[in-house]
Amino acid sequence: MKTNTFKIRICVFLTLFATTFAFAQKPNGIQNFTLKQAIDYSVNNSYKNRGAALDVKSTIAQRRGFISIGLPQVNASVGYQNFLSLPTQIIPNFFVPNGPDLALVFGKYNTMTVGGNASQLIFDGTFVVGLKAAAMMVDMSKLSMDKSIIETKTTVAQAYILVLIARENLRILDSTYINMNEILEQNKKIQTNGFMDETDIEQLTLNVSNLKSKREMTEQNILLVTDLLKFQMGININDSIILSDKLSSIIDQAVAANLIDKKFDVNMHFDYKLVKTAEMLKQQEVKVDYSRYYPSMNLIFSTSSNAQRNKFNFFDNGKWYNTTLVGVNLSVPIWSSGIRHYKIQSDKFMLEKQKITTKQVEDGLQIDVQNSKLALKMYTDQFYTDKMNLELSGKIYRKTLVKYREGLSSSMDLNQAYLQMLTQEGNYINTMMQLLNNYTNLSKALNTL
Repeated sequence: MKTNTFKIRICVFLTLFATTFAFAQKPNGIQNFTLKQAIDYSVNNSYKNRGAALDVKSTIAQRRGFISIGLPQVNASVGYQNFLSLPTQIIPNFFVPNGPDLALVFGKYNTMTVGGNASQLIFDGTFVVGLKAAAMMVDMSKLSMDKSIIETKTTVAQAYILVLIARENLRILDSTYINMNEILEQNKKIQTNGFMDETDIEQLTLNVSNLKSKREMTEQNILLVTDLLKFQMGININDSIILSDKLSSIIDQAVAANLIDKKFDVNMHFDYKLVKTAEMLKQQEVKVDYSRYYPSMNLIFSTSSNAQRNKFNFFDNGKWYNTTLVGVNLSVPIWSSGIRHYKIQSDKFMLEKQKITTKQVEDGLQIDVQNSKLALKMYTDQFYTDKMNLELSGKIYRKTLVKYREGLSSSMDLNQAYLQMLTQEGNYINTMMQLLNNYTNLSKALNTL
């Protein structure tokens, strides 16, 4: 009895330990992501990509359905008729010359027919040409999915970076707010003793209040952009996520990637692939139009059994009469009053228009990539300049603060140094955002995300 009790205690202990260990390893609803992990997660879980994957499956199913047109088609049928009054046939009276016509009743009150038929397409020009068009439609849906994936990667990367930039902005504001608040409290004590003008205190109070407001807005913005990131990734909006990458490492990666020197191949860009495939589809559509001039041929087979009864006793051993046939149907188009001709003309014009669109997209992509490279270089250089200016403005502000405390500088000088520092902080954050946005957009164009 004691042995059993001991075993039960051991089992309970192990169960509790395993449960506690599991919860310690995976907190409910909290996930940790680097930038790459966030991008990889979104590929299979974002709403947009999941919908695009279903579009591909739908297009594949449509192609298989089109292929099925060229396979044997088999149908079965059962028909039953009950005559409440049998049909009457009027015939001449062969028995009595010049006598009245005879009214004869033919058939049975109950008739049942059971049959089946099969057909096989032997040749149809539109089907042969359409097979290739159906395959191209599948390719186009796959290209659309590739586009959806790369666009999702881009939006997730931008949202991830936006969260980190907002947090960096909050860190800078926090540091400035703490310093300004300390100055305000110190000066309030000095003003109490009558050694400071009340206007200076009011100016400092206004600056601290503005900083506090900016902090609160930035905190709310962090929550909003974090929710946006979760939405783009396909994560439950109520779950918590931890971003483990640092902003500085992402900037270093963006600079080290050296995308400016990478060669751009327009044939590898998904937008160009899509318009080029659309052009090929238009060409195939013209071929389908021409194929409508070709004849089509079908092989048919049909069999049926017919029974007639005065009573509904078809499942007894009564007589059934069979009919079976095999045949070929040949359809040759001769004259359509210009319908086919003008359809070809219309599709040819649309093909030429699509060729113009393809060229437009090609040239536009070349220009966009070139502009993105120039912008990336410009914002990279500007980033280091703004970073240095931010450090200088902070140093100027701190020196002005020391002079202010020693009575060697006025509150106006201090306020001017403060405003200059805030301006440089804004420039630094904006340049950093532009740099990383251009980096992600160029990575998208070069397909390096």
